[in-house]
Amino acid sequence: MTALAHIGHGVEKKLVTAIVPSGHGRLLLEIVENRAGVLSVTHHHARGTGSRRMRPGHTFWAEKDVLMVLVEAPQADEVFKLLFEAGGIGEPHQGIIFMEAIRRGHPMMPFAA
Repeated sequence: MTALAHIGHGVEKKLVTAIVPSGHGRLLLEIVENRAGVLSVTHHHARGTGSRRMRPGHTFWAEKDVLMVLVEAPQADEVFKLLFEAGGIGEPHQGIIFMEAIRRGHPMMPFAA
């Protein structure tokens, strides 16, 4: 086993993923990045085509932010609740959030300077 494979070995982890309106991801990242149990946070922008039923013959671009949080399992429910409430995800058109168990994974690490 390599040295990198030992990172996080034996720690049960979960991945919390939130897909929210464009511009909201950075705020949510700042809310959770220093929480206890959070191992890694990744944020990126996504774009795709929306439903053509909204306006036949017109392409509708849907832009979203995707936030992925790798967290130790004991704190996962707390982080999930925090993102759900801070992102207003229970309101219409404010996004979706889900959590899944991770069998193998490690936090991203910065390169040595």
